[in-house]
Amino acid sequence: MTQNGEVQKSKFETNIVLIVNPSSCSGTTGKNWENIHNKLKLTLGEDPIVLFTEKSGDGTTLTREFLRKGFRNVIALGGDGTINEVVNGFFEGISSEERRPSFAVDRSSSDITLKSINPRAILGIFPSGTRNVLAKSLHLPDGGIIESCKSFVNNKRPIMIDVISAVATESSDQLRPTVTQPYVYLNAAEIGIGAEIIDRSKKVREMVKSRIVSTVSSIVATIPAYQSNICEISIDDGAKNILTKVTMCIVANGSYLGGGFKAAPKAEVSDGLLDLVILKNSGSFKILDELVKMKTVDGDSDTVDKVDDYLNDNDILYLHAKKVQLKPQHEKARITVAIDGELIGILPATFQVHHNALTVRL
Repeated sequence: MTQNGEVQKSKFETNIVLIVNPSSCSGTTGKNWENIHNKLKLTLGEDPIVLFTEKSGDGTTLTREFLRKGFRNVIALGGDGTINEVVNGFFEGISSEERRPSFAVDRSSSDITLKSINPRAILGIFPSGTRNVLAKSLHLPDGGIIESCKSFVNNKRPIMIDVISAVATESSDQLRPTVTQPYVYLNAAEIGIGAEIIDRSKKVREMVKSRIVSTVSSIVATIPAYQSNICEISIDDGAKNILTKVTMCIVANGSYLGGGFKAAPKAEVSDGLLDLVILKNSGSFKILDELVKMKTVDGDSDTVDKVDDYLNDNDILYLHAKKVQLKPQHEKARITVAIDGELIGILPATFQVHHNALTVRL
């Protein structure tokens, strides 16, 4: 819905649509919206159409609706989940009610082609979450919403970035597994223990609203008991095949995971490549050691020695690919998949990079 509950006449006077999650940043976005809105209007130099999300999937539905109406500038204001929904909205859906984009599939190679609603449309990102992981991977300016708005206004030359498609397996029926509709994401997919921590954390947060408490308690509860699984990994349609233990796997476009872990230090969002990072060892102390290494390989503190120490670890496999397919060796193994902090299913799953598929102004 719009700020006033209906589409404003000003849609003929502005070409900017602002998709806002008022519940982001623990609800402070909605509580402070009048002040935020006034500053945004002053910085943008115009009054954008404001659309508030009310439930999961609204960001995708609203983005598609206004792109089809001819609007070219859509700005996501919220956390990583809201941004992910808006990104999915840049691509055609099976119906206007469905969150996930539809794809054209080349049956001869199983490749997926994204269908952009408007190839000339531009995405803006005003991060307003508790973590803002994607913003860190995209090197957005510190300082929150208004600083990001200033950067959006001053950056007259948008850039093209890669988009990753992900197709997993529905986890509801183990006897008759079905493939999910494809999702797209900009930052990273977490598979295995990382996704399990995300799942447990969300359940804890339904009872305890503190993200710090839910995250720490989930890590403590998950790591000691988690066992690695042997997985079959196909790189670029069989150009390379790997059979290995997997405790955590990351299929990354951006460098960072939640909590400031720089899991993919070589990742670049416009290089046309996936960064595949596999932590093989399931011992709890070893996992903690790897997480500490990820944490220290971070931002301005990066050094060649720290990056080399992380990448040369015998229990870490770091590869580049355009397409990655993963499946457990044992059919009964249930290995969870999450993208940009949202669970989408279990393995088997396929990930594919779509080079320069989205235009952003940062």
